[in-house]
Amino acid sequence: MDALTAILDRLARASGAAAAASLAAIALIIGAQIVARLLGQQIPAADDFAGWAMAASAFLALPYALRNGDHIRVTLIAQMLPKSWHRGLDIVATAIGVGLACWGAWSVVRFVLDSWEFDEVAQGMLAVPLWIPQLSMAVGMVLFALMMADRLLRVSLGLPLSEKADGDASRTE
Repeated sequence: MDALTAILDRLARASGAAAAASLAAIALIIGAQIVARLLGQQIPAADDFAGWAMAASAFLALPYALRNGDHIRVTLIAQMLPKSWHRGLDIVATAIGVGLACWGAWSVVRFVLDSWEFDEVAQGMLAVPLWIPQLSMAVGMVLFALMMADRLLRVSLGLPLSEKADGDASRTE
């Protein structure tokens, strides 16, 4: 289990780094577009690339955020139940989350494959094959589904999630 944990932790960190790089790319693209416009020029498809980077940052951040316990959890129901039911509730909620994450991953992967099969290209100034920027969405969702499945396994076996993901008392949930 330790080897799997190490691999998933590395994947989550890499995904988080890619999400951060995507946010930096947005800043660079927007900054370059501002400078270009001040000089009376325009960067072709800058809006498209900024939008794709925004999608990449959102999807690639999902696995990292889950691995670090940064997703918002609603504890209203758990607060109304006896403490002895909390673990069972966590297992059920995580199982539902796994199902939704797997369905989302399957749907996004299918979407990207459709774009690739039908040779879809961006309608903007540059004819970029759409599967290329969409690939980050598929990678993020597949990794998120893997992280959710690992969480379900850990919660079911009573294993620790991570230092941060176990939740601390000072964290608002």
